[in-house]
Amino acid sequence: MCVEAFMQKTIPDKIIEGSMIAVGIAEAAHLAALFLKQPFHICATVMAVLYLCAVLFAVLWFLIKRKKHGKQQGENRFLKLMKVYPYLYFFIGLFIVLQIIWFFWMHIPYLKADITGEIVQTMLASDGIYTVNPMTGMSYKEGMPLRLQILALPTFFAAICRWTGIPVHLLVYSMIPSVTLLLSYFVYSRWAAYLFPQEGKKQAMFMLFTVMVYQFGCYAVAMDSFLLFFKGYGGAAYRAGVILPYALLCCLQGRWKSVVLCLLAEACVVWTLYGFGYTMVIVIVVLGMKLAASLFERRKKA
Repeated sequence: MCVEAFMQKTIPDKIIEGSMIAVGIAEAAHLAALFLKQPFHICATVMAVLYLCAVLFAVLWFLIKRKKHGKQQGENRFLKLMKVYPYLYFFIGLFIVLQIIWFFWMHIPYLKADITGEIVQTMLASDGIYTVNPMTGMSYKEGMPLRLQILALPTFFAAICRWTGIPVHLLVYSMIPSVTLLLSYFVYSRWAAYLFPQEGKKQAMFMLFTVMVYQFGCYAVAMDSFLLFFKGYGGAAYRAGVILPYALLCCLQGRWKSVVLCLLAEACVVWTLYGFGYTMVIVIVVLGMKLAASLFERRKKA
């Protein structure tokens, strides 16, 4: 993706796409270690170096652009809206805080059947990537299917634990779901700006409606909020809450480089339809609708 185009995006866009780039970097280090049969600590080191290089490059580019164009003046639009509609944003913030509290203290009983934490702990203890069965503590006799081995999220979580010393269950079951939820809200804040440009009150109402749907709709298994609240550490939750709605928005806006980024991010976290996941379905549908509209306009003019 063009770096200059990335630097011209809004802050929520940069955060959303930055998370996808972070997933891509983790996937690159994971695949390199997996196919070269390197131990986990080598993978974590390579991943750390790649992240450091990416951050240094982004900071350097930002400083160059700032020196070239000068510091942007003007008040942040989000802060301005908070001043104009403080009560709406108070309730939005209150719901989000309650949801974050849920991740840290209230949802642990629902996680007893999940083994993601055990997979991460096994990687740290064995210094291997998908080499030991977390349920038995023994080496895999026939290995894991390739479609599961290429998924990098457990390796990414294990690397963060290795770098920071954060307990595995705290990171996997509380911190990561909180980040995923916030990223999802960033996506829908961009939808609010797209649907209601220059209409701050409607944007705030849209976000309040979104947090309420997430809050009270999480009891239905088919809802995106169910995945975010009960399995927010998984690739399926990241796809449902972040990748798919952002990919659809980018398709409607004609930002095809960002769409490609979404396609690659989904392939890194969830292996669906042999890598061509639901994002590809969205792209095909949107392109089909645009093609049909174009043909209709041509017939109408003819």
